[in-house]
Amino acid sequence: MSASNYVSVWVVEILAETEKEFLVLLDTDDDREEWIPFSQCADPDDYSEGDEGVSLSVTEWIAKEKDLPIEEEE
Repeated sequence: MSASNYVSVWVVEILAETEKEFLVLLDTDDDREEWIPFSQCADPDDYSEGDEGVSLSVTEWIAKEKDLPIEEEE
């Protein structure tokens, strides 16, 4: 568990966004798409629809709840 309660998730592309969440394409075997609420992201204003190859910081809670692929810390 990280001290900040956030973990990094590698996002292939932000496919869409609404007023409250991002639809992201994850780097998984089945190229899974998942909705991530802005309230569960660190600095959501730094990202927008169409961004590719980003490391998105999300709460540990949402990462576990949605079984997101967490990047390993170096």
